[in-house]
Amino acid sequence: MRATAAILGLLLAGPAVLAGEAATTTDLKPNTWTAVKIDAALPADLQGARWDTGDGFSNSVYRAKTGTVLIRTGIDCKTAGLSPGYYSNTTVEWDLAADKARVVEVANWGGGSYGKGKLLPTFKDHPTPSPRHTYDGICYVESEDAVYMMLGANWKTCLGEGVDPEAKKALALDDQSTWRYSFADDRWTRIDGSVWQFWSQYKASPYESHMRHWPAGGKLLYLNSDANCHAEFDLKTRKWEKVELKGKCPMSLYEARSTWDAKRGLWVFRHGPQACTYDPAKREFKALQDIYPMPNPMPKGEKDARRGAQGITYNSKHDVYFTSGPTGNDTWIYSPEKGAGTNLKCGETPLRGWAYLQYDPKTDITVLSHQFTAFKFRYVPEK
Repeated sequence: MRATAAILGLLLAGPAVLAGEAATTTDLKPNTWTAVKIDAALPADLQGARWDTGDGFSNSVYRAKTGTVLIRTGIDCKTAGLSPGYYSNTTVEWDLAADKARVVEVANWGGGSYGKGKLLPTFKDHPTPSPRHTYDGICYVESEDAVYMMLGANWKTCLGEGVDPEAKKALALDDQSTWRYSFADDRWTRIDGSVWQFWSQYKASPYESHMRHWPAGGKLLYLNSDANCHAEFDLKTRKWEKVELKGKCPMSLYEARSTWDAKRGLWVFRHGPQACTYDPAKREFKALQDIYPMPNPMPKGEKDARRGAQGITYNSKHDVYFTSGPTGNDTWIYSPEKGAGTNLKCGETPLRGWAYLQYDPKTDITVLSHQFTAFKFRYVPEK
């Protein structure tokens, strides 16, 4: 398994941060979606490898230390035993200046959404999370330069025939674990405990869960898709604690995505026109005015793609929540100070409703990604 060993070598060698000076905002026409082509190179030692980009349910992550974006995707390679299907088994890092992406890590698992789960030989010395959809259950901690991951859709990996019994044991342990990827160590570490120590998988569904770093509290925050299970992970003790909420969430968090309002210390959720905030200090939710008007309740038979759009990010320079939709004309900003949304009308450029946004304060650029489909945007308020 020379190719599999090469994956581990990639992880342990600690590749340098991607080269390239910071992109200047003058390169982009203001208030316009600019398509970019990401040059994503497969590991040279994986003979016959190909990208497997079927996972559309894994959020991106902004790595603040380097001003780069982490994208979850898949690599299929028969010689290495990699076959994630439409799950993601790979993290790549997008250098926003050079528009190149390097492979950060590949799961030491065979199998994926089509079953046939097995542990690759490198798993024994280097356990990794199983292939999955992460949804919003993945986040970054800047003070540690580390990524955390928990739960997600992974159960099909050990479904059906031809599954390694050891893989079944590892998957069961995976679901009772919190994973931490350290860029300093270039490897994953498994931490005992997940929110399933408090709730069953039927109560705290692995689907569409949410996790976010709360810097002032020194904790990770967790909410399930129904927003009725909440827990906090202490970054020092590395323990989860069940937490009671004050009041109910004003919207469903199923298929929502989120961002962090650093100015106010708020976790902001968005799904279609709806948005709300969660204040971890007070443990309270607050409904926001709809970002854009749509009939409520949804009319029977409606097929408006704006209803399910997910992209949201906090633009700290202009203090707005920036949201995307299926086309450029569906770009809206929401002012938390004014409590109202504004349509930017950026043209008919086709985007994707199910796409993920990140804001880079170093260049004042917002980026959108869905696998390797990517756009950049420089927001300039109208005078």
